[in-house]
Amino acid sequence: MHKADLIDLFEYTDYVWDQLRQAVPDDVQLTQVAPGSGWPTLRTCLGHMVLAYERWLPAIIELQSQPLPEPGDGDLSTWAQIDAHRDRVRRELRRHLDGSTDDELGVLHDVDVDGTTIRYTRAELVLHLLLHERGHHGDVTTLLWQLGIEPDLPLEYRFHLRRAGA
Repeated sequence: MHKADLIDLFEYTDYVWDQLRQAVPDDVQLTQVAPGSGWPTLRTCLGHMVLAYERWLPAIIELQSQPLPEPGDGDLSTWAQIDAHRDRVRRELRRHLDGSTDDELGVLHDVDVDGTTIRYTRAELVLHLLLHERGHHGDVTTLLWQLGIEPDLPLEYRFHLRRAGA
């Protein structure tokens, strides 16, 4: 995996986030219960996506993962809180990517993951983190339908490829 490919996937996840963000313009839907969902609310799914960066950034940068944090009762309950947290952790990831070479990203390292040492490259961990977020995009669109929001979202990668300026 080359740095340029990771940056493209990073930018694609930003593109999709912007699409999802536009589909839910206010905070009311974030905490509404979504019947029949594996996620109780949109907030819990989005929060999980964002908090995964807290778990995996230390593994990428310091080679030691952290437990997945749990948000407090009032945490990540508004778009302002979710966006601020996401922006902070993704800026840190992007800073690390920008400061790394393909060779540095491709070196195997011993990484402590929950007390078990596993060999990963930093590129593999970045890819894992970005694909984790991407995997939950389907959960979010399902939650939107369950909340009665019927967005026609251009989330496929092909839409990211040909957007203005790309």
